[in-house]
Amino acid sequence: MDIQNFISKKIREAREEKGITQKELADALGYSPMGISHFERGMRGIKMSDIEKLAKYLGKKMFYFLPPEEKEEKIETTFLRNDDSNDSKKQASFDAFNKYIEEKYKNKL
Repeated sequence: MDIQNFISKKIREAREEKGITQKELADALGYSPMGISHFERGMRGIKMSDIEKLAKYLGKKMFYFLPPEEKEEKIETTFLRNDDSNDSKKQASFDAFNKYIEEKYKNKL
């Protein structure tokens, strides 16, 4: 299973676990129901900021949405490819995510 499919599956699982519809999740986070559907079906690339919003609302850690067996390089490549901003912004976003994860979970890793 590739990273995008793994993330898509985890989004759906977390939403269903919380007992809410795609529309309810979309309304709460400012997305369209179709956007949530696309996330869950792996039809839309997802940014770190999207994962963070989903994690907060669904009561999950960001790591919940990332496959544990994947190497950082593969995760970086996938997220940078799916982000539509320029390369320097993509790298800055990824670097900020790494720093956030290291700080937040340094005692749990």
